[in-house]
Amino acid sequence: MSALLHGIACGQTPDQKETIFEETTVIYKESIFGGLTLHTNGYGAHFSYGKNLTAFKSRIYKLDITIMRHPKEVRSFNAFYEDSRSYIYGKLNQFFILRPSIGNRVVKYDKIRPGGVAVGYSWHVGPAIGLTKPVYLEILVPETPPFQRIVVERYDPVRHTFSDIYGRAGGLRGFNEMQLHPGIHGGAALNFEYDPAREGLKGIEIGVNVDYFPLGEVEIMALTSNTDLFVNLYVTLQFGKKFNR
Repeated sequence: MSALLHGIACGQTPDQKETIFEETTVIYKESIFGGLTLHTNGYGAHFSYGKNLTAFKSRIYKLDITIMRHPKEVRSFNAFYEDSRSYIYGKLNQFFILRPSIGNRVVKYDKIRPGGVAVGYSWHVGPAIGLTKPVYLEILVPETPPFQRIVVERYDPVRHTFSDIYGRAGGLRGFNEMQLHPGIHGGAALNFEYDPAREGLKGIEIGVNVDYFPLGEVEIMALTSNTDLFVNLYVTLQFGKKFNR
């Protein structure tokens, strides 16, 4: 009624439509986005595809890859050699997790203007494909007269001590000896999308992931306990695009 009176006062007829504050809203059917993740025991990345079920609900197909560290990892150096390389004393294996998953994302509060923030939540479940890669180190071997040479060996907590270890070996060592650890995972998160463009997708996701490996503990470190259950808080920076096709 107030808009009608304002239009008459400005010389508009009742048949003219008020369009000053109207904005065309496009409902996109699909989205593709990815991101970088930091979690309480490492880091990773993900790629996701979304299919809209309704205007505010999407089915999400997601693939995560993450590096999982042991809470007791401490970086060390051989103090007797200035050019020695850093390594993690006691680390037996590097641990990677691949997480293909399916879930839903729900927008609870949509953006009411281009500069606003959409707030929602999501969940996902799926298999957890754990992979351990053995750690190789550069080891000092004494020779006579008092010289030393460096050899690359798989870390053995029984044979290798602080004084023997020169530093870490090349990162490609051990890939042909990787072992599989099948498991399951699930997670939930809060989503904050702030891209000013309707077709853009930029946001932050804050949530929790749980990975369980029922066949037994995953050996990451020697000289301490390991676990078959990993619970991590995470934050992800996301970027992508919405589209119709």
